[in-house]
Amino acid sequence: MRLIEMVSRHEMLRLWAIGEVYVELLNPENKATANKALDLLNSKAPLLEKEGIEQVLKSHHWSLIDFIPKDTVWYRAVLEVNKFEFNKLNTLPVADLARITNNTFRLAYAATIVVKRPDLNPRINGIINAMKKRRQEVQFSGITLLAKGIDGPYTILEGNGRLISLYHLEFIEKLKISDNGEIEVLIGLSEFGIV
Repeated sequence: MRLIEMVSRHEMLRLWAIGEVYVELLNPENKATANKALDLLNSKAPLLEKEGIEQVLKSHHWSLIDFIPKDTVWYRAVLEVNKFEFNKLNTLPVADLARITNNTFRLAYAATIVVKRPDLNPRINGIINAMKKRRQEVQFSGITLLAKGIDGPYTILEGNGRLISLYHLEFIEKLKISDNGEIEVLIGLSEFGIV
C-alpha cells in the first residue's frame, strides 16, 4: 500500500458514492438514475456533491458510515494487485459475506467459494461476469478500506464485491483486469482499525 494524499471525509464519501454508482451502471436498467447521480457527484459544487452523496449512500450505507471511528484519517492510496497485498484484505463481518467466507471474512476464501456456490451471492457472480465482458470499463473508484496502520490488515468497507471479483479473475482465472497491476483505493487509518 502506498499513500498518495490525505483527503477529507467529504471527498471519501463522494468517491465511495461514485463507486456505488459505477456498480449500478453494470445493470443497464439503472443507467438514467445512475448518470444523474454521477452528474451531482462530479459537479465540483460541494452542495450538489453532498446531495449526490446522500442520494446514493442513504439507502444502504449510512448506518455503516455512522460506525466509522471519528479519529479516522483518510487517504487516496495505491493497492498493488498481488496475492501478498490481497491476502491482507478482509470482508465486512456481515451475514451475507460470512456465508461466502465460511465465517473467516477472508477475501481470498470468498473468491474461491463464490464461483463454486453462485447461489450464495449472485450479485458477486454478476460483477465477475461483467468484469470479464467489459475489462476496459471496470471501475474501481471508491473502494474504501479501514485499518490501524498502512501495512494492514485491511477491512473492506466499500468494494467487497469488486475486490472479491478482482481476486477471482486475477489469481484464480489468471485474467489481467487491473491496469499496471495496481488500483487506487481510499484507506482510513484509525487506532480502532476494524469496524
